[in-house]
Amino acid sequence: MSTLFLLGDSTCAQKSAEVFPETGWGMCFSQYLKEGWKLENRACNGKSTKSFLDEGDFASVEKSLQRDDYCILQFGHNENKEDEGRYTEPWTTYTKNLINMAERIMEMEAHPIFISSISRRNFLDEQFLMHTLGEYPSAMEAAAEQMNIPFVDATTPTRNAIMELGPIDSQNLFMHFAEGIYPNYPQGRSDDTHLRPEGAELVSKIIYDKLKELFPNLPFLS
Repeated sequence: MSTLFLLGDSTCAQKSAEVFPETGWGMCFSQYLKEGWKLENRACNGKSTKSFLDEGDFASVEKSLQRDDYCILQFGHNENKEDEGRYTEPWTTYTKNLINMAERIMEMEAHPIFISSISRRNFLDEQFLMHTLGEYPSAMEAAAEQMNIPFVDATTPTRNAIMELGPIDSQNLFMHFAEGIYPNYPQGRSDDTHLRPEGAELVSKIIYDKLKELFPNLPFLS
């Protein structure tokens, strides 16, 4: 059996029951895999490319990686954090880290795919959603072109989906809700980065559709 690995941050990662309804989009993606493929969600809360490498998460993936496996890499939300353990600059350290991981994956005769980060729900007004990811999506695309590996822009379609729903209805996709709705959050939550099940399902479908459109011959896609 072949494996699709997901490498990334908390927007993709597996979540415990203690934080429900928070849901990573990777938790919903196995439904799109062909028979004979399994999903390994190795995304971790709070990770940047730097901390994923420095703290041994990528080395753990390497130990499990087999020939002809695939790895989706989606990093960007934590790259601009102002701490030494995570910060990267888009066109230097971030790009270098992505290329490092891609090269090591290919050395194992496996296949990397870069997918840019999903959009946050940060409305400036009733119609305009702020860009909060800076130049990281563009830097990732350039790295993929340099490496001649597949790239999917997930930032734009997720941003468009949020804007189409608008400031009110889009709250249902994110950890943005009043008190008394979920037992794990008796005081409510106002988090416009992390997804609820509805948002995770939508994002996983967007990513599947883009992969299918751009790279229809990927062997793991149903």
